[in-house]
Amino acid sequence: MLELQSVSFGYGEDMEKAPEIRGIDMSVKKGECVLLCGASGCGKSTILKTINGIIPNLIPGRLDGSVFIDEKCTDNVPMYELAAKVSSVFQNPKTQFFNTDAESEITYGLENRGMPVDVINERLERTVSDLKIESLRYKSMFEMSGGEKQRIAFASAYVSDNDIIVLDEPSANLDPEAIDEIRAVIAKMKEIGKTIIIAEHRLYYLEGIADTVLHISGGEIKKRYEAVDFYSMTEDERKELGLRKLHKNDIKLTSELSLHTEKPVLAMNGITLAYKKHIVQNNLGFEAYPGEIIGIVGSNGAGKTTLLRALAGLCKPKKGIIKYNGKALSARLRRRMCGLVMQDVNYQLFSDSVRNEILLENSVMDEQTLSSILCETGLSGLEDRHPQSLSGGQKQRLAIAAAYASGRKILLLDEPTSGLDYRSMLLVGKLLKKLSEKGVISIVVTHDTEFIESVCRRIFRLEKQ
Repeated sequence: MLELQSVSFGYGEDMEKAPEIRGIDMSVKKGECVLLCGASGCGKSTILKTINGIIPNLIPGRLDGSVFIDEKCTDNVPMYELAAKVSSVFQNPKTQFFNTDAESEITYGLENRGMPVDVINERLERTVSDLKIESLRYKSMFEMSGGEKQRIAFASAYVSDNDIIVLDEPSANLDPEAIDEIRAVIAKMKEIGKTIIIAEHRLYYLEGIADTVLHISGGEIKKRYEAVDFYSMTEDERKELGLRKLHKNDIKLTSELSLHTEKPVLAMNGITLAYKKHIVQNNLGFEAYPGEIIGIVGSNGAGKTTLLRALAGLCKPKKGIIKYNGKALSARLRRRMCGLVMQDVNYQLFSDSVRNEILLENSVMDEQTLSSILCETGLSGLEDRHPQSLSGGQKQRLAIAAAYASGRKILLLDEPTSGLDYRSMLLVGKLLKKLSEKGVISIVVTHDTEFIESVCRRIFRLEKQ
């Protein structure tokens, strides 16, 4: 049904010296689920873009080899015809949105095809029910959390009823409950005969669904696994490949406050938070000690990002006070004291190179310190690359590197590992621990239980109001 024959691609003029993918040969049967795994920037997303036609139709570069769908080469197939065969969920869901409300976004593709209204309505009702997104159906896209937007992007692909579904990190920014729901939907799509190709770092939730696993490294398929063999590999084998955990694990972290001998330096008292006039949290309070790494967890839409924005001085709490060393901090002072790594780091990458992006936060940094930060964040060798040319995981690490370079006393991170592979996750954890030794407080909003277990000393849970 789907076949790639000797597919290679290089962005822009890079094909000759460093193609993004090279010699990709893969054949996917109807109803099969294929999982692509590997480090950030290894070429997983690029492979997906050759399948859905974004490469070469919308992204310049040189494409060699051929892609076949139903034994027909897609070289000269118009995008609108490919869109009727292949549905996509991108790594950053906002890049595929065209409407301001969820229901219009979900039905947008069907309306573009000119489908009858009764067919559109029937598919919409089925999608809302199957994906359990009744609470999001009439919500504005501007009022959604990152995880909620991810679910709407998934619904937009699901409603199409296309035979091939390509998913680029569909679990990114989703809470554990939503991941379980997405797993059930993917399993159902496979059961009814859909062909699914997934690029993922989170691997545990696809156990029992994936049929074949392709390990991608350096733009090439290094090894093919039958799923049963892949999920049977040892911990040492998994770590050697740089992969995330293969099996679901519960958070085992417990509070270690009894170990603290210092006084808390950061305190929130009686904080009430609102998002678009809607109260998301009421009467919050917590304290943080020097060098603490605190994980903020909770379901999508519980106000985790709003909490970080309030701490960073980007929005004003409805009530309450935030103090540092016993003194109240104004929003202006919080902006000077806190470094923020956003959920969508594209909003905070401004410069024309990786080097200059880091230097924006510390223009007097010496070359040795800069090289050390690049090394510690896994960005060595990318100094002259434009930030927007990086993979999602590389952008994430660049935003963290810039925050690290700023020298601020409080670091706020919103889903910092959503696009990161295992080794990159460990790099971020190592970096936070190094900052901890300097007394920097790190507050991390995340659904990544593996990351929480590895670095966070405490968990602060937010429940939906």
